[in-house]
Amino acid sequence: MRESDGKLVSDESHEVAREKMAILRILADSPKAMGSKVIARLLKDDYGIDLSERAVRYHLGLLDERGLTSKVSRRDGRQVTDLGMEEMGNALVGDKVGFVIDKIELLAYQTTFDPRTRSGLIPINFSLFPAAELKRTFAAMAPCFKAGLCVSNLVAVAREGEKLAGVSIPAGQIGFATVCSIVFNGVLLKAGIPTDSRFGGILQLDKRKPWRFSDLIQYSGSSLDPSEIFIAGRMTSIRHAVGTGDGKILANFREIPAMSLGLAETIIANLKQAGINGPLILGGSCKPVCQVPVGLNKVGVVLAGGLNPIAAAVEAGCTVSNKAMSRVIEFSELSSFETISP
Repeated sequence: MRESDGKLVSDESHEVAREKMAILRILADSPKAMGSKVIARLLKDDYGIDLSERAVRYHLGLLDERGLTSKVSRRDGRQVTDLGMEEMGNALVGDKVGFVIDKIELLAYQTTFDPRTRSGLIPINFSLFPAAELKRTFAAMAPCFKAGLCVSNLVAVAREGEKLAGVSIPAGQIGFATVCSIVFNGVLLKAGIPTDSRFGGILQLDKRKPWRFSDLIQYSGSSLDPSEIFIAGRMTSIRHAVGTGDGKILANFREIPAMSLGLAETIIANLKQAGINGPLILGGSCKPVCQVPVGLNKVGVVLAGGLNPIAAAVEAGCTVSNKAMSRVIEFSELSSFETISP
């Protein structure tokens, strides 16, 4: 193995390099230091990588030597360094392209939510914002939830020292989970309906109705989640869409087999009964949807983005960090946004 400025310069196998990069991502996503036991579990749950704790410790030792991670203490584990963050931004471009679609497929497989029994694991987006801005952030999100420009008004909240989806909430922060649109992929998959997740985009509304996509990012060719990109770029106008009916919101474009349309409509009805909003548009066989062409014998499906309420808060000047398509939690942990007192 050659080394250059602490970076992973690859004489090692592609698989080993991928494992190290996954460890760096897990540490980067965590608000606090993490030990090998937790890392091993998250590698399996979030990346489908099955490593023993001993193997994880070995990788961490090598990452420490290169300055990509540092040991906080024997008890608390490691954290990623600035050099490690830089490495994640530069290395393994081939691995990063397509990372989003891989994550979608993994979360869909992990979804066990049954809308009829209202139980099982459901995919979420994870956000953090300052506890001091709790009331302001909730007030900014409320109109979006009320207008239904979200996957669901079911959310989960955790405060400092508590855990949300296995993540410990750091001091002075609020953890906030919204339902992710991948719930449709997961529930349809369990019913035998394959879903092709094609694009994340910015959807223009005209008189409160979906009109066209103004921007699209193909999941299979992206290394970053489109919703996070659009939010960071301040490309939404959700508050205007809620107030006037005209504006730009986060949305996703999926395709399902045309022959499954009847079963899909039944499942969507069951999801609505369980508090999961239906698609903004469910198209017809081979018919373009919001000016996006649809494949042969396919039906286009447009879903509201799960992070729309968060995007509305960012538009209002609130400080929020996001991790779209984060992980799964038990449906029973969710509560209606309207019932949560800030």
